Amino acid sequence: MIIEFRFKNFKSFRDEAVLNFVASADKKLPENLLICPDDKSSKLLSTTAIYGANASGKSTVFQAFEFAREFVMKSVKNSPEARIEVTPFLLDDSRLEPSQFEFTFIGNGIRYQYGFAVTNKIVEREWLISYPKGLPRKLFERFQENNETVYKFGAGFKGEKEKIKELTRSNVLFLSVGATFNNKQLLDIYRWFVRKTDSVGTSDIPEPIVFDFILEHPSIIGNLKNLIKYADLGIVDFALSKSQKNTESGNYPEDIPEALRKAIEAFNKAIEESGDENLRRVDAYDLSMSHKSGEKTFAFPWESESDGTRRLFGLSAPIFNALDDGKVLFVDEIDRSLHPLLTRKLVQLFQNPKTNPKGAQLVFNTHDTSLLSAGLIRRDQVWFLEKDQTGASHIYSLLDYSPRNDEALEKGYLQGRYGAIPFFGEYTFGES
Repeated sequence: MIIEFRFKNFKSFRDEAVLNFVASADKKLPENLLICPDDKSSKLLSTTAIYGANASGKSTVFQAFEFAREFVMKSVKNSPEARIEVTPFLLDDSRLEPSQFEFTFIGNGIRYQYGFAVTNKIVEREWLISYPKGLPRKLFERFQENNETVYKFGAGFKGEKEKIKELTRSNVLFLSVGATFNNKQLLDIYRWFVRKTDSVGTSDIPEPIVFDFILEHPSIIGNLKNLIKYADLGIVDFALSKSQKNTESGNYPEDIPEALRKAIEAFNKAIEESGDENLRRVDAYDLSMSHKSGEKTFAFPWESESDGTRRLFGLSAPIFNALDDGKVLFVDEIDRSLHPLLTRKLVQLFQNPKTNPKGAQLVFNTHDTSLLSAGLIRRDQVWFLEKDQTGASHIYSLLDYSPRNDEALEKGYLQGRYGAIPFFGEYTFGES
């Protein structure tokens, strides 16, 4: 479970941004809360909603989370000369400073605080603190001093140190290298990022990934069928299967461009010369959707389905995977192409103990203000984003405005009571 995510000097965020998932003392909607594993007296939010105008920085929050997550998982593969693909705030001298990321989370029942600061060239800082029995214990710290990398280890750090230090290049995380060499403490942290976090961007998830997930997890098929029936898409069932196609077919369309035909033939020739039979075959999927009309049912190909249906299927894989494994899931623009009632249902899946027994957490941004008035989310679950006059984004909680328990949140937000809405100038059609 995640307790807090901090980042600083990343894209449109110059100053430190803090997204906190600890519940307030509010007594409303207790089913929306999760018990904090290492502190039974504390509760964590199962879902968090982020609102803001277009270009305010909402997607940047998700990009910061995904960059940090990916860097933990993949930095060990960096070549010695590889650049770190991080983008700082570019509108002032912050562009010369490192970008910083920090996670506070629960892994294997223990609270950890892990973070790092990077430029395009090197890891400037890295640190890991554990909280056994609630007390902080520094496991390691790494920083730059006189152009040299310095490491400091706490008494609680176990296992090989010197070998991991020696193998950790300046553009790679010590955590990632240590996990590769099976240091148990570091491997536990690394596994939290790999197994307990996920994110979905605004782009559609490639369909083969979605289809493979559905086929590999037959237990979710029933849940997905129930969801599409609830969504009133006119779909009563679906059938999905996987086969393989041979790449050697010479049955080209009559109007295929000559250059494209030659390119395909050259590709097939290269496969033939490789002698690898597996390369001659590619995965193919057959997905048909059953629609009902009166008493009759008709099967339609996947390609004929709407953007909303495709989006729902694309979200189903990470959502049901998060619920099955108790993951932290960040979803950018959860409401894209979806009806508000369907968006509400996806949020409710995480807020219902029956559908979320393993304590998964959902963080999403949205323009769907109806969620604020549906009796669906608590005041401490709502965050806002806006940019100041210098172009810097800022994130803040609805609680900063101390709204009343019975306050009409949707109305207040649309009226600008909490900020984070666009302000339009006068527009005259046909004039420049």
